Amino acid sequence: MRVIVLGGGVVGVTTAYQLQKDGHEVALIERQPQVAAETSWGNAGMIAPGHSFVWSSPKAPMILLKSLVLKDQALRFRMSADPRLYSWSWRFLMECTAEKARRNTLLKHRLAAYSQSVLREVIADEAIDYDRNDRGILYFHRSQQALDKGVEHMKLLESDGQEIRLLDREGVVALDPSLASARGKIAGGIYC
Repeated sequence: MRVIVLGGGVVGVTTAYQLQKDGHEVALIERQPQVAAETSWGNAGMIAPGHSFVWSSPKAPMILLKSLVLKDQALRFRMSADPRLYSWSWRFLMECTAEKARRNTLLKHRLAAYSQSVLREVIADEAIDYDRNDRGILYFHRSQQALDKGVEHMKLLESDGQEIRLLDREGVVALDPSLASARGKIAGGIYC
């Protein structure tokens, strides 16, 4: 089959790669002079199953409302006259129930684990050597209360097979020595 893939970002390139590997004749069309020159250029390329919680949670609507007046919110919303924004916003808000957040987080967790597996195969098959770090993610907390909430929060991913390690202050610093000067401000951490 002859296939045209539009866009040479990470998704377009990997799609074209897999299609060609599966025996298809593939043409990749990218509007920039090189691949990965737009969105894919600026992201961290992080595939982390332990970081799979979705933004569309029951807390998101209040965070978005606060973002209209506060500038320090993780999620931000800016008013616009674009009707597509309101359509998207409505669909986003409909996903902000506890059950949908749980379902979507588990789906995202499984997709991230699968993506890691496929990436390892591509790296091995193509002998790709690059500055990769796949050791995991460390969430550190400044209070015991925040750490306890974090542990409770991570139980969802743990129930889906995510390995979780609870670390005390010294364990956090041993894992990431750059945090040594902040040792006194760290209650503990979760490494996954």
